[in-house]
Amino acid sequence: MSALLSAIFRSCRSCRNGRRRLKKAVCSHRRISVQAPKFRSCGSPPTLKPSLFLSPSMSLSSCGKAGVIGVQSICQKPSAQAKRDKERQRERERSCAAMTLGSSAGSGVVVPRNFRLLEELERGEKGIGDGTVSYGMDDADDIYMRSWTGTIIGPHNTVHEGRIYQLKLFCDKDYPEKPPTVRFYSRVNMTCVNHETGVVDPKKFGLLANWQREYTMEDILTQLKKEMAASHNRKLVQPPEGTHF
Repeated sequence: MSALLSAIFRSCRSCRNGRRRLKKAVCSHRRISVQAPKFRSCGSPPTLKPSLFLSPSMSLSSCGKAGVIGVQSICQKPSAQAKRDKERQRERERSCAAMTLGSSAGSGVVVPRNFRLLEELERGEKGIGDGTVSYGMDDADDIYMRSWTGTIIGPHNTVHEGRIYQLKLFCDKDYPEKPPTVRFYSRVNMTCVNHETGVVDPKKFGLLANWQREYTMEDILTQLKKEMAASHNRKLVQPPEGTHF
């Protein structure tokens, strides 16, 4: 380029417009230098606007030989609730597959344990009847869904009226083939409840003594509420309200 300028200068020295042409050539050389492409790629250079994609939750990543730049969002780690929902969805899919295989083999369909507990959980979340009986999981991270808390509001026209009783239900791995362990957390005086531990005695509580696979935690709580209203329990002197085993 310097050789070109020298040639123009020599050809235009005697010309009145030599200096003007020389100045124009120099300016043209500068303009070419400024506008030289900064990207050396096999495609056209990308155009980025500084006002875009500058939030802390975004990152720029190059992709391809053409220098194309994409925007990829950096998402937060899945929450614990999302992980639980995903695990439950997998359990549903496995359970449905097991039920399909069972029906295709011509045998009786047996609902798997986790699928059964998922159904009970959904029912408990929706609410039961008039709301005097309810239950839910203690630890939402427990994929085996073993520990549950139940609540019973004392029936009318009894010494239990207006009281709120909390219970702990533990569904072991053999549930629902075998009944869960039921224990009152709130102190209560009932013939079927151990006065020292609060455990419901299966031998004195008919539903547990004659347990069937179709029975649920809702059935247990509902039957305990009826037991409170029974003639042998409705007038028993109760411990101070708010005390626990």
